[in-house]
Amino acid sequence: ISSPVDFITNIILKRSLSRQDRENIMKNLPNFKSELLLSFMDIGQKSALIYSQMSWYELATYTMEESDGVFSKVHLHIGDVVTIHEEDSGECYAIIKGIFKYKGNDDKYYAFITIDWFDNINRIHNVLKCPLFRIQTSQDIRWRRIFPISIIDHVQKVHFVYDTKIDLWIKNNYYFTAI
Repeated sequence: ISSPVDFITNIILKRSLSRQDRENIMKNLPNFKSELLLSFMDIGQKSALIYSQMSWYELATYTMEESDGVFSKVHLHIGDVVTIHEEDSGECYAIIKGIFKYKGNDDKYYAFITIDWFDNINRIHNVLKCPLFRIQTSQDIRWRRIFPISIIDHVQKVHFVYDTKIDLWIKNNYYFTAI
């Protein structure tokens, strides 16, 4: 797998998804081809896609060089919550729904993720005093769902808890990492 950026190396995709799982992901991506083209444009490939070769996986690992020169091993799994820095909104959150590779026009494979965004509904949980979020629905096409893996800032830096009674996600502001 080729990396679109210098600070990500050793990309490995593991555990192929079943056909049923692939189909379930694809049915929630009504704009797959146009969003994939935008993702290829994000990594500097600006022409129409001539290939259709792709494979879906459960997890991805890669090495990432941080801005301070430290190397980190990153593990992405379907279902992980990730932090993405968005130009207009700042720090945003998403849940990984799929991981796949796609063949670019340069005959190299690139890794991409599909996500559902957490939408901050600007309400606070009555008891916990933490912000409430809604998950982007498949009909909601305001935000792209397909991105190169290089878009991810952090994995599992933030934690969400699903509240079945109110059908919303609670951002756990009290979670911390022990040093």
